[in-house]
Amino acid sequence: MCMLKLYNLNVDEEGNLIRICKFFYLLSLIYVVTIPYLQTLTLAAIAFSVMACSTTSDMHTQTIPNARYLQALTQSEPYLEESPVPGSEAETVMLERVESLFSDYSYENLSKNVTEVYAEKTYFRDAFKQFESAEEIREYMLAGLKPLEGAEFVFNRFARSGSDYYLDWTMRLDFKKTPSGTWEESIGVSHMRFNSDGKVIFHQDYWDPTDIVYRRIPIAKQLIAFVKGKM
Repeated sequence: MCMLKLYNLNVDEEGNLIRICKFFYLLSLIYVVTIPYLQTLTLAAIAFSVMACSTTSDMHTQTIPNARYLQALTQSEPYLEESPVPGSEAETVMLERVESLFSDYSYENLSKNVTEVYAEKTYFRDAFKQFESAEEIREYMLAGLKPLEGAEFVFNRFARSGSDYYLDWTMRLDFKKTPSGTWEESIGVSHMRFNSDGKVIFHQDYWDPTDIVYRRIPIAKQLIAFVKGKM
């Protein structure tokens, strides 16, 4: 009862749904999943939370080609004819600017250079968020540094198809909650488009956060392992 009071369920319907998600997530964290029936109870609580949360209107998705994604592709198409010549100095400078931003993933570098790499109006979508401006992207990236001792991206290769660029990278993270220098790695790909000024106007990430992020959440780690074991 104290938890129900804590989440103040006497509000609007969507607010209720969000609070129910939080309630069951908190409930799942309380149970120690070492006894079979508690495992079942925990998984049931999580399943209920996921189903409830998935009905909210602002549920984020990374890879579903939704209306905004398709619109962003269409809106960026006129700029494709202005892309630099393959192998040109202009192309090299453009890609080096992106690499310099992410390879030095520090507060100082991000604060100064995100708006130099991304156009004022742009489309950005990764595993967690979607944004429409360089300022929003900068604040998002800076906030992401809080749990980290250090972060960097190593670019393995660049590929170009027409005026679409695909950047293959390895992300390296050193979390504050682990011994300093305990770097964890995860691979991913970014699809980018640029305007005539060489700034990013479209950025779609393809990256699986389960191995390096979600597994740090106690119950999520066990649920992921459970689901993978059943596949």
